[in-house]
Amino acid sequence: MAIDELLDAAGRAFAEFGVAKATMIDVARFAGCSRATLYRYFPNQAELHLAFVHRATLRIAVRIAAGHGPGLSVSLTDRILSGIREVRADPMLAIWFEPENMAVPIAVSQSSDLLRSMSVNAIGETVLTNQEREEIERRGEWLLRSIVMLLAMPGKDDAAERAIVESFIVPALLAEPVPVVKPS
Repeated sequence: MAIDELLDAAGRAFAEFGVAKATMIDVARFAGCSRATLYRYFPNQAELHLAFVHRATLRIAVRIAAGHGPGLSVSLTDRILSGIREVRADPMLAIWFEPENMAVPIAVSQSSDLLRSMSVNAIGETVLTNQEREEIERRGEWLLRSIVMLLAMPGKDDAAERAIVESFIVPALLAEPVPVVKPS
């Protein structure tokens, strides 16, 4: 059984029962496989959630990049808002941001593996210093938390959300790095 088939089944289970309530048994049933098969690929529910979000994030990023091809001038604001619209338009993703499911995306959004992967995909395989990579990961974490916030607590309308992204999120992403003082 392919991982994509298992993740598709997980999406159906999440949509039917809710992300927080769908069990590994539910996912295995939707996939038409045994729990042992599911556990072979995903040792626990947290790993399944992370894999589902990771795949969805990468797919959205690819579609946004493809839709805005090289040489086309599309603002960072439009790319962020496009990603948010895609999540809201997909029932298998939108359910993650309903109040009873919010604990799951909050936990997943704090995954350093997800952030690292998103950062690498955003910048490509460019050789960076550790300090540059840490800065990109910090900004990626802040962007991810901002997007989760907008998905969980939408603005009153599209114009209000655009204003939030343009006034606060994008300027913070594009600002000069602030030196980080590490605790002693």
